[in-house]
Amino acid sequence: MPREDWPTTVPIDAATGSYLSPDTTTTTRTDFTDFFLRFRPASDANPHYTYLFNVHQRLVGLLINHPAMIPNLQQTFSTSANSKNKVYFMWDFLLRTLQHLAAKVNPKFPDSSPMFRDVFSRAVTAKMYILDTTGKLERANASVGYSDDDGVEFTDEVKALAETLDEIPDGCAGCGKREEEGGEKLHVCAKLLFEGVSAKDVEGA
Repeated sequence: MPREDWPTTVPIDAATGSYLSPDTTTTTRTDFTDFFLRFRPASDANPHYTYLFNVHQRLVGLLINHPAMIPNLQQTFSTSANSKNKVYFMWDFLLRTLQHLAAKVNPKFPDSSPMFRDVFSRAVTAKMYILDTTGKLERANASVGYSDDDGVEFTDEVKALAETLDEIPDGCAGCGKREEEGGEKLHVCAKLLFEGVSAKDVEGA
């Protein structure tokens, strides 16, 4: 069962800079997922960060409760899944993206974190796989030995939410400023350029 003292903010080890999480060898997938569903983005987080955090968290919650996940729920996180289906694959993929966001991306200045670009790329990939109707995900599963996709489909709610994975707000991916003085859309604003924060464009900003 989930522990009542589990945090609602990401616990970071001061010595290593890595986030702390439950023991994957003793914690069930249900409880391990619950650990990450408890987190909330900081109230002063960048709008891009908050959006990606919330949409990934909601999708992970929907997928862990999908009927296709039932055979896997009471196994420990690190145990080979009883049913290696596409719902399980995407649950694992999206949960790992959420973990990257929670522990490796600066909430206030996400574009200053190298992992942020990877997170957005993973969001686009997840959207493509969930919405694809040509069998790409099934073939990818088969290539790694996943063979339990017969009769398994994503719910309409999952597909509708996946459609929004890359619809992050307009504005600066670094500080959240929505427009320049001249009214132009921006990727990274002058404030961040002046402060020396990463100036690379962010897809979707």
